[in-house]
Amino acid sequence: MELYKKKNKPLLVTMALPYANGSIHLGHLVEAVIADVFVRAQKMTGRDTIYICADDTHGTPIQISAMKQNITPEQLISKAFDEHTRDYAIYGIGFDKYYTTNSEENRIWMEKIYGELQKNSMINKKTLQQFYCEHDKRFLPDRFVKGDCPKCGAQNQYGDNCEVCGASYNSEDIKNPKCSLCEKEPILKDSEHFFVDMKKEKDFLEKYLAQSDVIQDDIKVFVNNWASDLQERCISRDEPYFGFKIPDTKDKYFYVWLDAPVGYISSTQKYCDEKGIDVNKYWNENSDCEIVHIIGKDIVYFHALLWPVMLKNAKIKTPDSLFIHGFLTVEGEKMSKSRGTFILANDFAKKVNHSFAAQYLRFYFASKLTPTVSDLDFSMDEFINVINSTLVNNIGNFCNRTSTFLDRFFESVIPDAECDKEIERQSLEFTKKIIEFLLQRNFRAAIDEIRNLGSMANKYFQDEKPWELVKTDLERAKKVMATCANLIAVLGVNIKPIVPEIAKTLEEQFSENFVWDNANFNRRNKKIAPAKKLALPLEKEMLDGLYEG
Repeated sequence: MELYKKKNKPLLVTMALPYANGSIHLGHLVEAVIADVFVRAQKMTGRDTIYICADDTHGTPIQISAMKQNITPEQLISKAFDEHTRDYAIYGIGFDKYYTTNSEENRIWMEKIYGELQKNSMINKKTLQQFYCEHDKRFLPDRFVKGDCPKCGAQNQYGDNCEVCGASYNSEDIKNPKCSLCEKEPILKDSEHFFVDMKKEKDFLEKYLAQSDVIQDDIKVFVNNWASDLQERCISRDEPYFGFKIPDTKDKYFYVWLDAPVGYISSTQKYCDEKGIDVNKYWNENSDCEIVHIIGKDIVYFHALLWPVMLKNAKIKTPDSLFIHGFLTVEGEKMSKSRGTFILANDFAKKVNHSFAAQYLRFYFASKLTPTVSDLDFSMDEFINVINSTLVNNIGNFCNRTSTFLDRFFESVIPDAECDKEIERQSLEFTKKIIEFLLQRNFRAAIDEIRNLGSMANKYFQDEKPWELVKTDLERAKKVMATCANLIAVLGVNIKPIVPEIAKTLEEQFSENFVWDNANFNRRNKKIAPAKKLALPLEKEMLDGLYEG
């Protein structure tokens, strides 16, 4: 049975670049799990696949945080890089390259793209009135201005959006403005800025977005509405600013949202330089590489509109797909520091008193993820139930019963017997569906099928009663146990993209490196390692401190 059709063209997968001004939290992990499971499933088919990401390191918040800590922005982003890479490693996120946007590669690619936009008359100049602090002698970007929200009146809000009512606005509209550095009232002053003339690419964007795989159906209406009413996008900021200076200017810098997505290319460049590969394999406009960006719904505008315009003008390949996911809530509500539900990735791994806490969270998130933009919720009770019912009592129970039986009656050797053909057929059918769902990023459906496969295996063991057969029909017992041993390996193959560290226990037991082609039943007369618990139960008291500050 053919389990999958291997694609020969290469695949490049990215996720949104985490900002270097904050720690990795559970919301970040949702996206990382989507990308990582998808990439692992692709690699198990043998497809040439790379997973690229980087820290997003420029902008005003980086400046502010560095000033408050009395360190340089470079020191701040270096600390963030170490923390981010540590946290992703805890959860088994297998980047092929994790880099930084504060790199020479990123500067070169950014200037190239900007130069092509200029050549194509896509850059306009405009004079704007911006807040200027006479005390600090500087123009004030949005985050350097605080005041009262012009919509609801909430005090002490930043100059771009209100955290109380959620309104977005221009900083000059804020009431009772103050410089966030010195608390003095700023003045409005003229400043020249650069804009990308998005309207010139209206036809291109409409055709690009009309392609079937570029964006999910349940968000197309919103994106098409934006594309029908394109506005110029400001791409410059005044100095002092932490970022790249715009060529041929005295005091202007690229806005962080312009150089951040360029990090996808520059990080690929770094990967290619280290591997001796031509970066054009992935990003040349005529490349056959499939590029997939996995992002949250809060950053769709830049990825669906501004980013393709930048790439098209620079003759660089545009993404084949934007896979957009929803937000994470905790116990049905927005994550909250005051309620203790704004949970950092490192804290979760420490506070959940279980050695498999990180792998269990991967499995739980996957059990809820579909190919839609719907939000998903973390519920402590549901988390415990999903792990115990599927990983522990279903899959883990079968693997432990079978391995223990093989240890006791067959000296940890898979009997030299032909397997049950009907069970093999059903197992391959399950595996074929699981592969299909994983490659479609329909992880919830994949885990449903994994659960069904585990249930079938448990039923087979129970119905055949090998504990009786070893006394009454040894040959039949050998066939049953050879079948069950192969089912353990198949379960390991199927859970590997989702919980690779747990699957590693079975890989070590069978001395195999599981890929999809290992989902066969050709193991016989083979010594395997003694039984080892695959998954230990998750008890409620293990999560008692999770929501504590």
